[in-house]
Amino acid sequence: MTRKRLLDLLKVAVSLVLIIILLRSIDLNALWEVVRNADPWYLLAAQIVLMLGVVVRAYRWQILVHDQRVDASLRELVSLYFVGFLFNNLLPSGFGGDAVKMYELSQRSHQGAEAVSSVLVDRFMGLIALQMIGLVALVFSWQLVPSEIKVLTVLLFGVSLLAAWVVSYRRLWEFLAERVPLFDRLLSIEAVHSLVSSLQSYSGSALLRALGVGLVFNVLLIAANVLIGVSLGVDLPLAYYMIFVPLTSLVLILPISFAGLGVREGTYVVLFRQAGVAPEVALSMSLLVYVLGTVAPGLVGGVIYVLRGARGYREVKQES
Repeated sequence: MTRKRLLDLLKVAVSLVLIIILLRSIDLNALWEVVRNADPWYLLAAQIVLMLGVVVRAYRWQILVHDQRVDASLRELVSLYFVGFLFNNLLPSGFGGDAVKMYELSQRSHQGAEAVSSVLVDRFMGLIALQMIGLVALVFSWQLVPSEIKVLTVLLFGVSLLAAWVVSYRRLWEFLAERVPLFDRLLSIEAVHSLVSSLQSYSGSALLRALGVGLVFNVLLIAANVLIGVSLGVDLPLAYYMIFVPLTSLVLILPISFAGLGVREGTYVVLFRQAGVAPEVALSMSLLVYVLGTVAPGLVGGVIYVLRGARGYREVKQES
């Protein structure tokens, strides 16, 4: 068994263990009643908002792609985003879809470093925008959450800014290359050097525009969570969602589970319980967020993937 296969199995095992622990700690009958009584109209509204969010994210990606002089239409990037969701559901990592987007765009553009960097920066701009919303909510609703969450929110934002500075500060990389032989050897690898150069070449205007679009997307993401909460009878101030949704999204970056299952649910239960939401309701919220926000776009991505494959087969057959 290869190391990668072993890690994949461990991620699946982590998800199973976490889900079993959660299910053993709640009333399953109460969980079923909560889901069964969810208002379908609010869920439909949440689904529409989340699908719109995919298009907005693709537009954000297009801003970054075009800044790297990679020619890609919005329609193509939207398709790749949906296909990415398909692979997020199939691969034991939240980054499975990102890897597919990197590969597909690099194959079409023949600009591998630029394709990879655009996906990485796109992901980062979305997260930094979400954290900014969380910080704003924290400033105006400081008393709503425990001190641990306050510290965690500020700390994660600080770490994100530090990471962005480290990656983008060209003089730091040159300094390290001059004084650390291992670092110099790493940058001498053409693929690594090209990727780093691409990451450091984005214009300020493109990054600001991507950040603005990222704020729009994350407003939609939070709105979808609110709609799902309302469908389940949750009555909470908006500030809770503005703080909790960013924290959940950051936790999901950790590649320790299959498609975030178990980790997402546990985070929702821990956070929303502190706001007085019953565990069964918090777990229902997380499951609905997963189904509407990941599984449903993945199904659309599956249709696109099949149709693209069939079209490619017809083209090859006509050429032969």
